[in-house]
Amino acid sequence: MDNEDIAREHQLIYDLAKSNKRRIDNLEEEQKELRSLTQAVSMMASEQKNMRDDLAEMKTDVKQIKEKPAKRWDFIAERVLGLITAAIVAWMLAQIGL
Repeated sequence: MDNEDIAREHQLIYDLAKSNKRRIDNLEEEQKELRSLTQAVSMMASEQKNMRDDLAEMKTDVKQIKEKPAKRWDFIAERVLGLITAAIVAWMLAQIGL
C-alpha cells in the first residue's frame, strides 16, 4: 500500500466518521423530541384523569340537584296524606262523639 492508497483510505474513514457524527447528532435530536413528546403525553394523561374526576363529581352534583324536587314532592305528598288521614280520623271521632 502506497501513500496514495493510505490517503484514500484515510479520506474514506474520515468521510464515514463525519457521516456517523451527523447521524448520531440527528438521533440525539430525535431522542430529545421523543422525550419531550413523552412528557407532553404524560401531562395530558394526568390532566385527562383530573378532568374525569371533575366530571364524575359534576355528575354526582347534577344527580343530587335533579333528585331534590322529587324529594320535596315526596315530602309534601307525605304531609298532605298525613293531614287528610288526621282529618278523617278527627271527623270519625267527632261523629261517634269523642
